[in-house]
Amino acid sequence: MLGVFSVLVGLPWFLETPAMGVSSQIPGDGPAYRFEELTDGVHFAIGTGAMVVMSNALVIINDDHVMLVDSSVTPAAARALVAQIKAELTDKPIRYVINTHYHFDHAHGNQIFGDEVEIIGHDYVRQMHLSNVLEQRTNRSFTEIIPSQLDSIREQIVRSDGQNRDRLEASLRISEAHWNALQETEVTPPNVTYSETMTLVKGGREIQLHFLGRGHTGGDTVVLLPAERLVFTGDFLLGHPNGPILSYMGDGFVNEWSKSLGRLKELDFDLIVPGHGEPFRDRDYISVYQRYLRELWKQVSKARNQGHSVAEAVDTVDLSQFEEHYGEGVRDVDPRAVLRIYELLQIQMPI
Repeated sequence: MLGVFSVLVGLPWFLETPAMGVSSQIPGDGPAYRFEELTDGVHFAIGTGAMVVMSNALVIINDDHVMLVDSSVTPAAARALVAQIKAELTDKPIRYVINTHYHFDHAHGNQIFGDEVEIIGHDYVRQMHLSNVLEQRTNRSFTEIIPSQLDSIREQIVRSDGQNRDRLEASLRISEAHWNALQETEVTPPNVTYSETMTLVKGGREIQLHFLGRGHTGGDTVVLLPAERLVFTGDFLLGHPNGPILSYMGDGFVNEWSKSLGRLKELDFDLIVPGHGEPFRDRDYISVYQRYLRELWKQVSKARNQGHSVAEAVDTVDLSQFEEHYGEGVRDVDPRAVLRIYELLQIQMPI
């Protein structure tokens, strides 16, 4: 999940960046997803702007079935994805769903699938889905702000006219539909789990699931297609047409993440397909993110050792050295990332 903290002006945060997979299922506004065939039978799915979908998915079409990697943000978004797969790609049944991690934007579509579908995830994903995950910080921080954002859009509509009014009214319809869709959610955990690696050889294709160590969460899965030489990384490593973007870190293990990314480098692939943003091929970005994570940990640790509060540490951290890779936004560190690092440091060395 992306680390957006502040309320953006004019539109909800999830409607600001097309690379995040935002879309609407408003009649006449087109399909919710865009499909891109990466290799024979393997399709990248990203939101178009017709409905809030938030995260990317990977559609793997095998001889007699379909595998889906990540099930989207709500049951409504998952149903839209499944319907579009049937209409545009294949009428073969979806038999496997893989969750790259437990966060809502990648796994809260699980509930639309019946018992005949194997929903596969790391042990940690099932553990978290069986907890009160809807009440936990991450889910709440990304959803509790939506009602106030809707009110803000309504107020702007009253003061606007012309094309801007049309844009705001469309965003309000999309946002209201998403808010309503969230109310339907029943967290549905994987019914098949693994701990380190799992290999599926099904329908004429090999798919490998790897847990490379804690990073974005305590149970991230990267999905490797060895013959196709591509890896779907979820939020373990994100992408963008002009370079990588930063993962949300509110549940991360920032002190371990760099080492886990080192294990990603050991896998054999050419194409990186991320959970947000566009696919990319430059493996050097893995090293860039490793350096960023180490520097963030170093600076926040120093701030804590000096007795700074989380808020003071947010103002102290200077990551401008990474601006060439991540843009000006890298200067504004997510307070939730700093809070998470303080929590990890408290476990390591209480004060």
